[in-house]
Amino acid sequence: MNLLYDNRDDAAHRARGSEILYWLDDLGAIPISEAGPEDEAFLFAGARPIDDYRQLVSGFRRLRDTPEERGPLLRLDSVLDALGAAEVNVPTPRTWHLPLDAKLPDDLTFPLFLRTPFSSLKLGGNISKVRNVGQLQSESAELRRLLGWDALILAREWCDLAPAGGSVYGPVPQEIRTWIVDKEPFAWSFHYLNVVPSPSGFPPAAEDLRELKGMARRIGTAFSSRCVVADFARSKKGHWLFIEAGPGSCAGTAHEHVFKSVAAKLLGELLPIPVNAVGGLF
Repeated sequence: MNLLYDNRDDAAHRARGSEILYWLDDLGAIPISEAGPEDEAFLFAGARPIDDYRQLVSGFRRLRDTPEERGPLLRLDSVLDALGAAEVNVPTPRTWHLPLDAKLPDDLTFPLFLRTPFSSLKLGGNISKVRNVGQLQSESAELRRLLGWDALILAREWCDLAPAGGSVYGPVPQEIRTWIVDKEPFAWSFHYLNVVPSPSGFPPAAEDLRELKGMARRIGTAFSSRCVVADFARSKKGHWLFIEAGPGSCAGTAHEHVFKSVAAKLLGELLPIPVNAVGGLF
């Protein structure tokens, strides 16, 4: 088993200060352009359209993630659909689907947080608390202007989240990314380490990690990908809420030791990491 990466991702990683390709290089990963069609490998590749990914991996018969494994994890709506189909029950903010020009659901309640299936980009970079129909229409229009005129809007029940610190865009939540390898929760990391190096509320208590591990395990059962990330945020009342899941093959992190340990696990190797307040192994 080898580790591969998409050569085209270098500029994107550089632009956002990500060192993931350097970390993969440390583990012996090679570009997919240098791999053979019969190589058994796991591919790390950016979140481009799934048709682009199919073309990228065409001819590689023993490569993971396959497009079929990766596809359901690329959109929040398909993630929620998969969890529902698998009868996975974890605390999740209620979410309404708002297609373009569709009548608003009769049971829609405010306040709300709006996003699209592909992105949680916020209006003006801030987390906007939508309090009425007028604000919903205004922010929906802005999201569609930025992300696609016919984009599906996901309206999520507003949750008051415990702050880990602050940024130029406002409070940063206490959010943990769990890393699930072969359906088993393997590691965790504070999600916004690149913004808040010393977050409040960390390290999480052992009880918190047990709860997160249990929820991550249930989420992992709904997907066939070898590597899944599931993100959870703590509410101000202390409850953990499922935020979203995605392919580990294109997931970001600023926690070098956690990422390298996850990548090594995909190779069947165990790479211990030092005790750390913002990340570790389950």
